[in-house]
Amino acid sequence: MSVVTDRQSDAISFVYPSDLSRYEHEGVIGKFRDEWDVEEAEALDIFSEMKKFLYVSEYAQKQCVDLEIDEPILMIDKMWHHFILFTNDYEKFCDRFFGKMLHHIPFCSAHLAQKIKMLAQSGITLSDYKRDRLEKQLQIIGATFGNETLKKWYVQYGNKYSPEKMNMLQRPVYHSELEKTGPITLKNTDGMTEEDLVRGIIRQISPSMFCGGHGCGIYCTCNSSNLYT
Repeated sequence: MSVVTDRQSDAISFVYPSDLSRYEHEGVIGKFRDEWDVEEAEALDIFSEMKKFLYVSEYAQKQCVDLEIDEPILMIDKMWHHFILFTNDYEKFCDRFFGKMLHHIPFCSAHLAQKIKMLAQSGITLSDYKRDRLEKQLQIIGATFGNETLKKWYVQYGNKYSPEKMNMLQRPVYHSELEKTGPITLKNTDGMTEEDLVRGIIRQISPSMFCGGHGCGIYCTCNSSNLYT
């Protein structure tokens, strides 16, 4: 049985707040672009869709439906991860627009095994559960934001941000100069004075801290800014 029994009345009662639509966070966008090779306009678009996902998720919870991150909308989840890193701002955002914290609940193989076991006890296969869950999720998104959002999330984003393309968009973490620096090991530190140890650690991490002019990663100074200080 579908959770959305009256699509018209649900759509009428659903109102996306204009102040939420206008909400921006320069730091989240900057941090996201540090990790993902996208233009600012593209990052802003993903941030906008993330806000919509959070809002419809909270709306769905009131109807006893928990929305999940499906593969086509993984990039929305990645933006959510970056927003959560700004813990103080994220908490204020949730309190302002939802009156409570919207928690991000991760899922692992152990949870999957538990889910399969629980479903089996009720005579339900995982495939049947996933299909029913996805149908409910698509219906509630369609009943609130409409087919255009459904198409954007599950078709446009599904193609634009496939796992393969996301692997290509994700920036390397460290500066390439790091490869030229011999690793400092516990054995190397035996007999070192405190001063020598400090200098050794600085030499070790310097390539990931300072710009070498090429092959820079997301923590190089040429990609960093004062947004997060």
